Amino acid sequence: MSPESFNFTVTVPGDARLVGVVRYLCAHAVGYARLPEAAGAALCERVATAAADSVATNPHAACPLEFACADGELRVSVAGQIITQPLNA
Repeated sequence: MSPESFNFTVTVPGDARLVGVVRYLCAHAVGYARLPEAAGAALCERVATAAADSVATNPHAACPLEFACADGELRVSVAGQIITQPLNA
């Protein structure tokens, strides 16, 4: 495991109050991957929006998250929706 190569998965309950937890986890992954501040903030915003949308669509369903950094990008899966950010952006 390194800043350029890592993977972690977590599932949060389908509760709008936990979107902040999703944003925090994304910020942790962004920091570990050493993304530039603006790119990291934009990625976290997209991830939080996807989590909020997932909860709004399925209010009581669990929201699986996967954070994977490989091949020069940070890829986040939020309830099956893939959001990517190049590491060098």
